[in-house]
Amino acid sequence: MVEQDLVRILGFGLSADISLGPRGNNTLAAEVRPLAQAELISAYGQVIIVALAIAFVAALLALYRLDSARRRQAAATHRLAELAHRLKAGELPAWAATGVPDIDDIAHTLDQFEQRLRRKRALLSRLNEELIKGDAANAPNGFNNRLRAVIDALPVGVLIAEAPSGRILEGNSALEAIRRGPVIYSEGLGHYRHWVAVHESGEPVQESEYPLARALAGENRPTLECRHQRADGTWAWINIVGAPIRDASGKIIAAIIAITDIDEIKSAEEHRRIMNLELHHRVNNSLAMIQGVANITARTATDFASFRNSFSDRIQCLSRLSTLLVKKSWAETPMKELVMTALAYDSLAIRDRISIFGEDVALRSEVALALGMALHELLSNAEQHGALSGEEGHVVVDWRISDDEGRRLLIIWKEQGGPSVANPQHSGVGLYLMKTVLARQFGGDIDIAFEPDGLRATITAEV
Repeated sequence: MVEQDLVRILGFGLSADISLGPRGNNTLAAEVRPLAQAELISAYGQVIIVALAIAFVAALLALYRLDSARRRQAAATHRLAELAHRLKAGELPAWAATGVPDIDDIAHTLDQFEQRLRRKRALLSRLNEELIKGDAANAPNGFNNRLRAVIDALPVGVLIAEAPSGRILEGNSALEAIRRGPVIYSEGLGHYRHWVAVHESGEPVQESEYPLARALAGENRPTLECRHQRADGTWAWINIVGAPIRDASGKIIAAIIAITDIDEIKSAEEHRRIMNLELHHRVNNSLAMIQGVANITARTATDFASFRNSFSDRIQCLSRLSTLLVKKSWAETPMKELVMTALAYDSLAIRDRISIFGEDVALRSEVALALGMALHELLSNAEQHGALSGEEGHVVVDWRISDDEGRRLLIIWKEQGGPSVANPQHSGVGLYLMKTVLARQFGGDIDIAFEPDGLRATITAEV
């Protein structure tokens, strides 16, 4: 009867004239039985091949999704580079959202900066007109009082120098705010060295490289991005745009520069660069973990259904943990939030049977991911074989810092009220995964003790 049921389930029917039971001719049954057994063996082989094929396709699908996210990030980064190039060329292109929040935020910031820069150039033109119309002889230092009031109200730093000496005539309050100190009234081009600045390469900016000196030499729109040393000794990125000021005959009588603090923009660009590197690193780590989970799960699964359930459950936990880490910008993750995410359960009854206690501890992202997966493995074991498999059992999770330097975390997982437990003859896939893969990633160890009143797991990890 067992053989008949297996044949029926696997879809391999025998001829109506042939029987596997005691009915009919015994000699005929004896001849047919080896044939049925061969068909069963062949069917088992086909099922195993199909299961492995489906597992491989599932892993490929996960890899495809991660690769698609990486491609979207790369495409958005390429579009951002094109935007920066077109803005530098003087264009004002429209930006369409890419769906990558960090890239869209940076593009929006660049667009706002370009708008401010265009307004700044328009103000420079107005200042040029005011200076030409002004009566310089009636003001101290040859500077128009009306113009002084105008530039002092501008939201960008402004410097004006006379030609051809380069002596600085006027600077506004916005420049003092950018410098965090008073304006340096240099006596001439040779004294511009008192303005300390360096290029992106770290090379000092020479006196002749400053846009003010270049504008006095006749360059129409000199620009410079550099890091300058403020009066309080700190450094910040600035953007300088200059222009010569000419009289009615076209002779250069002065030069003017507008200075904008772009330190936040540069920080955003550096953040984007670091995020791209971090994304590449995280994708590789996630792919490696998915591959390891798939291999270990497939190696121990008895059939495709058990493989599908175990693999899907672990991938869902990995997805929840990754979402938590993204919300924390892949920085430090609070231990309590990690535990609640790893032990998430749809059933309120099960959730109420898990108690958590511990100090306020923040974990690095790579430690948090592996530790969360280990806690999920303990939860799965408790649901199938431990305290949560019955009606009365419960679990207590407790953690604390175990050393004076604050670098080691001790976690105790204790099950009570469940069925009696004993040391298993063979280690399951969950224990194998925790001890061989996850423990190495969170920089610690896992000790499992099968005590009479329930399983006890002692976990150590790096903070």
